[in-house]
Amino acid sequence: MDRRSFIKNTSVGLGAVGQMRVGQMNLSSFDSLYQVDEENDNILVIVQLFGGNDGINTIIPHEWPDYYDRFRPRLHIPSDASIGFADPKLGIAMHPSLTNGVNEGMLGMYKNGKLSVIQGVGYQNPNLSHFRSTDIWFSGIVPYNDGQKLPTGWLGRYFDQYQNKELPESPYCIHVGESPLLLFQGENKESAILLEDPEELFDQGKSVESEKIELGEQSLFADEFNYINEVGVRINHFSKSIKEAFDRGSNREDYQADNLSNQMKLVARLIDGGLKTKVYSVSLGGFDTHAGQGALGGVHSQLLYQMSAAISSFQSDIEKLGHSSKVVGITVSEFGRRPYENASSGTDHGTANVMFAFGDEVKPEVFGSNVAFLPFFDAENLAYRYDFRSIYQEIMRTWFGASTFLSETVLGGKFALIDKVGFLKSTQPDASLPAEPVVPEINQDPKSPNNPYSPYSVTEQDKFTAFPNPTTDGKFVLSMILYVESDVAISQVDFKGREMGELLKKKNYRPGSYFLPLELRGGAGLHILHIKVGHRNHYVKVMKL
Repeated sequence: MDRRSFIKNTSVGLGAVGQMRVGQMNLSSFDSLYQVDEENDNILVIVQLFGGNDGINTIIPHEWPDYYDRFRPRLHIPSDASIGFADPKLGIAMHPSLTNGVNEGMLGMYKNGKLSVIQGVGYQNPNLSHFRSTDIWFSGIVPYNDGQKLPTGWLGRYFDQYQNKELPESPYCIHVGESPLLLFQGENKESAILLEDPEELFDQGKSVESEKIELGEQSLFADEFNYINEVGVRINHFSKSIKEAFDRGSNREDYQADNLSNQMKLVARLIDGGLKTKVYSVSLGGFDTHAGQGALGGVHSQLLYQMSAAISSFQSDIEKLGHSSKVVGITVSEFGRRPYENASSGTDHGTANVMFAFGDEVKPEVFGSNVAFLPFFDAENLAYRYDFRSIYQEIMRTWFGASTFLSETVLGGKFALIDKVGFLKSTQPDASLPAEPVVPEINQDPKSPNNPYSPYSVTEQDKFTAFPNPTTDGKFVLSMILYVESDVAISQVDFKGREMGELLKKKNYRPGSYFLPLELRGGAGLHILHIKVGHRNHYVKVMKL
C-alpha cells in the first residue's frame, strides 16, 4: 500500500497529545475539573445533513398563510399532505416523508417519546458559505470575522483532555466516511478514525507495524516518518478492537438499502459488539437544493425519506439490542434555506434551521414553536432563536458528564439551555447559565393571565418594521409580527396627526410573521403609520425622500 493510500484510509487520532492551555497552565493538571476518571459510557451519534437542509419544508408552518401564498407558491407541501404531530396551537406539521421507516418513521418516534424537535437553531451573524459555515458548526466557534482561523473542532478539543492517557481499547470517535472532519481535530491530533468497512480496516491494520519504530530525531524526514509510524501503531491497535466488535455485534432490525441506512446499521452493530467508542458520525449529502428542489416527491422529499428510514431503523435496532438507554443522536446541517423560493424552483442558503434529537433520553417536545414567529434579521433571512452551542454544551455537561469548567473551555463561554430546561431528560437547570436573548415562547392561551403576549395583558409585544426606510418612491414593505390573533387596520397620518387615508382595511390575522406591501400617500417628508391591532395602537415613522 502506498503512503498516500495508507494515510487516506487510516486517518486516526487519539485526542491531542499536545498542550491545550488556559493562560500558562497545562490542563492535564486539572483532571478533577475535567472529570477524566468519572466519564460515563453514554454514546452520541451525529447525523450530518450536508448542503443545508430546508427546515421550513421539514417542519412545516402549515397554518401560516404566507408559507403557501408568498414564500413557497410552488414548493410548499400541501396542507392536506402534511402531518400534524404536536399541539395544534403550534400550527406546525411534519413533512410526510418523515413517516417513512419502521413504526411510522420519525413521526412514530415523536409519538413514542423518542424525538425532540428544536426549531430556529443558528448563530449570530451567520455565514452562508457551505465551507465556512460547516467549519463554524464543526469548530463550535463563531468567528469575529471571515479571516479568523478555525483550526480545531469542539469534539477534538473535548477529547484533548485525554492527551496524556494510555492508548484506549477503542477509538474515542468514529466517522463513517472517507474524509476527516474538522469536528474531531484537536490541538495536535484527531480524535476519530475513518471507517467504511471493518474487514478492510482490519486487513490494513495487519499490514502495518504494531510497534513504534525509532528513527531518531536527526533524520531529515523524522517528523513525517514519526507521524506515519504513530498512525500505523494506532490503526493496528484499533483495527483489532473494531473487527472484534463487528464480529460480536448484530442487527435485529431491517434497514433500507441506501447509504445512510448502511452507515447507521454499522454503528448499531459496533455498539452491540461492545465497542467503547464515545461518538459516531454519519452523513447524508444532497441538501443544497438551489434548483429543482420539488415539493411532494421532489429531491428534498426523497432525502427526508432516507433520513427518516435510517434514523427510525437505528432507534428500533438499538432498542431491540438493549442499548437504547445510553445512545442519543442529533441531526446537524450547516444552515437552513430562505423562506422565499427562488426562480429555479429551489431555495437558497438561509439561516435559522430545525434540528432533531433522538433517543430514549430526549424530551419528546417541540422547542421553538413555529418559524412563522421568528422575525427576519434582514429582508430575506430568519433570525435564530437558539445558539447551536447550547446543544453542544448540554451534551458535554449532561450526556457525557463533563464538568462546567471543561464545557466552557471547549466552547469559550456559557450558553443557555434550550428554553432554560434543555432537551435531555436528565438535564438540571443551571442558574449560572444565561437566559437566551432571542424570541420568547408565544404559543400559550391568549386569555391566560400568565401569557405576556395576550391582548388581555398590559404588555404590548407586537412588532413592526418598515423597509426600505427612507423610501424614494413611497413604496415600502411593513414587516409585522403578531403573537395573538387580532384584527389589524393601518392608516396614515402626517407629523401633526392629521388623517391622510387608509392603507390597509381591517383584516383578521392569525399569529405569525407577515410582509405587507404598502404605498404612502402625499409628497416627500415624514409620515406616520397608525397601526391598530385589536384594541392596541402602534405608530411607525416612515420617511419619503
